[in-house]
Amino acid sequence: MRPDNVVRYYTDYMTATPQAPRRRDARRNREAILEAARELFAQSTDVPMYEVARRAGVGQATLYRNFPERGDLAAALLAEQVERQELVAGEHAGDPDAFFVLLRSFAENLARFHLLGDLARLEPHRRRIAELMRTPLRDAKAAGALRRDLTIDDVFLLLSMVRGAVEGADGPADRAASAGRALALVVDGMPPSIGRA
Repeated sequence: MRPDNVVRYYTDYMTATPQAPRRRDARRNREAILEAARELFAQSTDVPMYEVARRAGVGQATLYRNFPERGDLAAALLAEQVERQELVAGEHAGDPDAFFVLLRSFAENLARFHLLGDLARLEPHRRRIAELMRTPLRDAKAAGALRRDLTIDDVFLLLSMVRGAVEGADGPADRAASAGRALALVVDGMPPSIGRA
């Protein structure tokens, strides 16, 4: 899916008016669809909608009632990833290692969920990542755990490097290994002894 389509669906998804409570079976169907999509999109970003319906055990009419277009489904999955990162940030608020915990979490998600990389390049998500990382980055530099010249823009550059390593890998295990190795190399370049002002 083209990034401009992803951002349109994502923005629409995040600003939509909350829907009325769903019936229990409707909620169950929606969760089944999202679970199937998580598994399938972890393997490839080019997943046919009929395959999502088949994996979820629902009819295509049910799938399209919940997610009229493929972009709607991608936006819902991407929003979940952002919310998970926000939970990680909240759980580690005030932790002196919060910056490294968040960076590792982002890298793991890049390895597990291809579409997160598309979203990370888009402005709505960049702002949210920047907000999540700003205080941990400042605290890590103040504690002497990071080089002082590291910026939020550098964080995005680091994530792009991890994303590049993941894209060249084959299969979930290789993606996870590549992300871990790339992150280790990146972190080795951030000690305060290199570039302390």
